[in-house]
Amino acid sequence: MRIVSWSRVCRSCVSWRAAGFGLVLALGLSSIPRNTTAAGPAQQPAPVKKVLTVERIFSDPPLVPSAPSGIAWLPDSRGVTYLRTPQKGEKAATQLVVREVPSGKERTLCIVDTVTVPKDLKKSESDTLTISAYQWAKTGTLMVFQYRNEIFTFNRKNGEVLRRTQNKESEDNPTFSPDSKKIAFTRKNDLCVLDLDSKTETRLTTTGSDSLFNGVLDWVYEEELFSRGDDRAFWWSPDSKKIAFYQFDERPVPTFPIVDFIPAHNTTETQFYPIPGDPTPIVRVGVIDLPTGETTWMKADATDDSYIARVYWLRESAHLAIEKLNRDQDHLTLFFADARTGEAREILTETSDAWLDVTDSQHYYETADRFVWSSDRDGFLHLYLYGNDGSLIRRLTEGDWEVSALNAVDEKGGVVYFTGLEKSILERHLYRVSEKDGKIERLTEREGTHTVTFSPDCKYYYDRFSSTTMPRLITVHAASGQPLFTIDKPEISELEGYALPRLEFLTVTSKEGVTFHCSMIRPPDFDPSRKYPVIVYTYGFPNAQVVQNAWGRSTYLWHAAMAERGFIVFSLDGRGSSGRGKEWASVDHKTIGLTALDDQVAGVDYLKTLPYVDGARIGIWGWSGGGTMTALAMLKTPGVFKAGAAVAPVTDWRFYDLIYTERYMKSPKDNEKGYREASPSSFAASLEGAFLLVHGTADDNVHMQNSLYLAKELIKAGKDFDLMIYPGGGHGIGGDRERMHLYEKLMRFFDEKLNPCYNK
Repeated sequence: MRIVSWSRVCRSCVSWRAAGFGLVLALGLSSIPRNTTAAGPAQQPAPVKKVLTVERIFSDPPLVPSAPSGIAWLPDSRGVTYLRTPQKGEKAATQLVVREVPSGKERTLCIVDTVTVPKDLKKSESDTLTISAYQWAKTGTLMVFQYRNEIFTFNRKNGEVLRRTQNKESEDNPTFSPDSKKIAFTRKNDLCVLDLDSKTETRLTTTGSDSLFNGVLDWVYEEELFSRGDDRAFWWSPDSKKIAFYQFDERPVPTFPIVDFIPAHNTTETQFYPIPGDPTPIVRVGVIDLPTGETTWMKADATDDSYIARVYWLRESAHLAIEKLNRDQDHLTLFFADARTGEAREILTETSDAWLDVTDSQHYYETADRFVWSSDRDGFLHLYLYGNDGSLIRRLTEGDWEVSALNAVDEKGGVVYFTGLEKSILERHLYRVSEKDGKIERLTEREGTHTVTFSPDCKYYYDRFSSTTMPRLITVHAASGQPLFTIDKPEISELEGYALPRLEFLTVTSKEGVTFHCSMIRPPDFDPSRKYPVIVYTYGFPNAQVVQNAWGRSTYLWHAAMAERGFIVFSLDGRGSSGRGKEWASVDHKTIGLTALDDQVAGVDYLKTLPYVDGARIGIWGWSGGGTMTALAMLKTPGVFKAGAAVAPVTDWRFYDLIYTERYMKSPKDNEKGYREASPSSFAASLEGAFLLVHGTADDNVHMQNSLYLAKELIKAGKDFDLMIYPGGGHGIGGDRERMHLYEKLMRFFDEKLNPCYNK
């Protein structure tokens, strides 16, 4: 067990706990039984719980074993497949398995590690095949996947694995055609198609280059409009005869260098990264007719400084649904475009006084001329049913709560399945609503967060569930909600051997009468007669919640470790957070984060009313947006927090990407004051207390430029602070060793600044 900096611990430190008339050493090396009375013998002491360390949180094997990966429905809905991968250090082979529905009977389709790896792809003699993302063809026989930049297929009937491409360049985004006869993919920013019968490959576009992308999302679209984990930007038509795709012209967009400082001669990668006020990428939508090879460009495009937010095929393969969003992101138009001529007609529009969020909560029917549409026009995101002529048929959901996802539409049964916050803003539950009478029924019962994926025929779904007390449970259900079988319930006996403190939910009302949802973690041996230091964990920006009934993964475990060391950990979702409607979210329009900062201060005011909180020892920390909020708190409200640690923060909104920033702040030329007031770097001279800045040198999301610029301003103002740089670290500062180092750094920082035994 690794102990950090305990040589400086004294008896007044929180590491010694008062327990009855005895003292319990927090290191778990010894304990004195509690509940001992003069009238009788001591009760049998409870088993001594282990102390949770940063090293154990980030070491192998993980405290919570990894989940099965690649969970996917078979196209006929008769089974669900997934990869059962051994934990690190185990010798067992990775298996591709199928669980039949509804019985749950399991069969192994392939032992992945035993498949022969082509010699030219081997990096060592012991190399084995790996599969991560994959897709089943609609026939359900073939599966396509990518391995070391090449495309492979697996035949589940005969177990055959075939290599389908052999090229020095990377083939990406392999996607089956609906008739299962072809695979489309991208190579060097061009779109290609492979005919499986003839084994011939056709290059569909020829203009791809370092600055012109065909069928591939650029960085800012992938990050801010799609956020789905891949850069595919093409879609097969239902009849398999056409492919719609995005073309990005990046030439007007400035580039940003990402430098690798470690080699003797530094190397540099550049990314197209538009910041507020910069030109946007020029985007248009093309349709390739496969029989002729001709491309038709849709006249609903983004050549006018706007964005193409979504593209869908309509059922007859003759038209596309295209969502076009203006640059200010407060006006969205849905067009139906003729795939043959490119002509586009307007179907409906959405407008907002603040901004519009782009969602995937749309469904275009395969059996009727209608579609489900999501809108927050009444202040909360809800579902509506429209005809293809743009006429509103009926509203499907309503109320002072939000729909968070459209899960499935059973067109034959006339039922729409969605995830919503109707029961509680802290939870996510599955519901269904009848198209005919609007009756809504909740299908999930277990309190917590449910993430649901339906089978193609809408008769079944699998549910990824977690809560503050259950790391994970993956189960399969009938569409009615009836449980069928369990895919995964991780073994957590080791985790249960630690004295993990309970995360409690509460509400706090400010002096102005605003009520906030909050959470609190207290030390395992909490004593209300003592005074505890507090660490506030925050995010504070749109489309996020910190306070939620879901498993907090390594962040929660670190907070639990800090609670063991005598800290209270507190979080508050202020105005600007998601789930409470448009008015709540958009209160900081053009001054992002400022009202949310006031709300964090209101949380501190509440903490200071608690008799067991030491109001002079309150700290704050956060990552990304939470890092920005931490920097704002330390610089714009000096004296409120004694210490703050900001990881990967935006410190000047002029430096962040234009789609995110202009959505909430508009253009710098139109909102100069707002940019100044919302940027932490503007207030460097006001710093009071201890401040730690953390950044990775290879962060391609929030560039290290942000922390370096703030460091420059702090130095100019004569302020003392700490700066921790992670060479090669991205936005998530990935890698177990790096994460371990970072969280130990944070632990030492808050111990030194807030624990009494470190006070000088």
